Amino acid sequence: MAEEEGRLAYRVRTAEAADAAALRQAIGATLAHPDHQGQRESYRGAAARGDILVLERFDRPSHTWQMAGFVECHMRVDDNLSIRDIGTHGDEPQTGVVRYLLDQAFNSFRPAAAQVKIRRDATAWLEIFRAIPGFYLEGEEYRRPHYWTIWRWDRQHLAEAQAPPRQAPAQRRPPRPPTPPRGPAAAPAGRQARGPVGNPQARPNRGQPGAPPPRSSRGQPGGPPPRPGARPPGPPGGRPPAPRPARPPRRAPRPANPR
Repeated sequence: MAEEEGRLAYRVRTAEAADAAALRQAIGATLAHPDHQGQRESYRGAAARGDILVLERFDRPSHTWQMAGFVECHMRVDDNLSIRDIGTHGDEPQTGVVRYLLDQAFNSFRPAAAQVKIRRDATAWLEIFRAIPGFYLEGEEYRRPHYWTIWRWDRQHLAEAQAPPRQAPAQRRPPRPPTPPRGPAAAPAGRQARGPVGNPQARPNRGQPGAPPPRSSRGQPGGPPPRPGARPPGPPGGRPPAPRPARPPRRAPRPANPR
């Protein structure tokens, strides 16, 4: 299978036993040996079983296909894919090559889940798998002389990682406390305040400055003069009753007419 990407051409195919020498020569960084202290003895057995997919890059100047990376994986009977080793060209793992190989492996085998073990001190490999959607840290184990982290992939975690982020519901503002009523406004200079602000019908209390005197005090000694055209005040106690006119005397009965 070949694929054109710009000016470069890549292809993924199943490795053969004859590819073992090319793999040992081209691959430098591997998941099983991240510290470059040793290489696996041979790729021949895994290639003969069909467990290795190789990624080749076409070199235009030499017109040859060159090894760019590989992934060794095995499909179990429970539809789980066991990823045993991954390698790329060069001394450091190439993130793009690793992700491309894993995509091809998932598309080929269609697993329900996958598992891979990474050494706890392999920082570069841990960062690569931590950024791939669907992988999560499941546990850890000790295999002498190193600790190995166990990473798992499944479709549920893949769907959750690819789902758009949920928008947080808008927070409602708490109700504001009622505004306290404002105090009475100061009356303008030269005018009397008729009452508190907002109630012009109300009158100031008697005894306050500017309040009119009681009506009963008009026209009395010490009180304000009576208004023009007003009746003079009557005596205290109310208005006296007017005298009744005398009735005319009754007529004397007429004497009877004698016959």
